[in-house]
Amino acid sequence: TEKGGHIVFMNYNRDVQAETISQERANEIGKKYLEEKGFKNMKETYFLKESGIVTINYAYQQDDITVYPDLIKVKIALDNGEIMGIETTGYLNNHEERKIGEVKISKELNKKLEIKSQNLAIIPTEWQSEILCWEIKGKVDETDFLVYINAETGKEEDILVIVNTPNGTLTH
Repeated sequence: TEKGGHIVFMNYNRDVQAETISQERANEIGKKYLEEKGFKNMKETYFLKESGIVTINYAYQQDDITVYPDLIKVKIALDNGEIMGIETTGYLNNHEERKIGEVKISKELNKKLEIKSQNLAIIPTEWQSEILCWEIKGKVDETDFLVYINAETGKEEDILVIVNTPNGTLTH
């Protein structure tokens, strides 16, 4: 970038012959790389692994709240841990310290949902705004879900199906 000299996008490819680095180690490598570049308080969220390369999505954390609009993607080779790419547009366009509103709604859910975790998160909307929500990871009838409940109004804002594949964890 012209202001601040931040990396917006970097990408290159090469063949990765053997995967010798675990997903957990790749997460650590990516997080350390981001910290060295000045991106603090980042948490890995989802990843996709293809041809010995993993792309990890990291979201900013503010006061234990996951801020999804402030997203960075890091591409890491699983043979030697080399950083092969980074994309910071979401973070650079959105990052600021948020004034977090008061949580007025408790986590009330359908009793059929088996809850695995529940945290506060800020999610983007299609109208270029953000909403503080309860992010609830759960399971119904063998299907993993993420449910986003507005922390101020109790309105269900979004539901995502979690797809766990051999190559990564994705949502749709």
